Amino acid sequence: MLKSASRILLLGAVLLGAASAQQTQPAQGQNRPGQRQLDPAQRARFQAMQSIFDLASRVSLLSELEKDKANAVTKAQAKQLVPLLQKLQSAASLTAADATKTLSQIEDKILSDKQVTALDDLDLKRQEARRVARQKAGGSGQGGGFRIPGLPGGAFGGQNRPRQTAQGQNGQGQQAGRGSPGSGPFNPFKQGRQADALKAYIALLQKK
Repeated sequence: MLKSASRILLLGAVLLGAASAQQTQPAQGQNRPGQRQLDPAQRARFQAMQSIFDLASRVSLLSELEKDKANAVTKAQAKQLVPLLQKLQSAASLTAADATKTLSQIEDKILSDKQVTALDDLDLKRQEARRVARQKAGGSGQGGGFRIPGLPGGAFGGQNRPRQTAQGQNGQGQQAGRGSPGSGPFNPFKQGRQADALKAYIALLQKK
């Protein structure tokens, strides 16, 4: 549980740092077309779901371990991971408690300390890449938005929001089954790129 606790504190700091950076952008970046800020109620909902974002972010990095034989998941570990990941695939929605429990099982009972440390390093590199991307987007006037770790598509309040349909339904067809943060059932593994990536990773594990 200590590994999960330290990692959650790390990612929590990154999230709050990103939120703070978004709030303190120069005045020239304010009122940019297509950009909006999180109000206190929205921020509270996202923070309440932080463990779900943490789990999604962490699972999305698992396949990166396969690029280094020293950190690759073993056959025995794969056998334990597959049923957990398949459960994430099929769940109609995830609760914060479910996410915390699943992440603890993965990091404290399945992965080694070395593998968890490797995930930490990968996570920090990805967050740094996103920070640089936000800076470039802000500098070019194209709107960076507020990045939620683990949320496919990246920015909240930037230009990566669901595309408006002719009926103005915000792409509800694409969101069906996945829901959205803070507005009912939500499972980031149910549909979209995150779901496709998880399916491919499970297939890889099943071949071990």
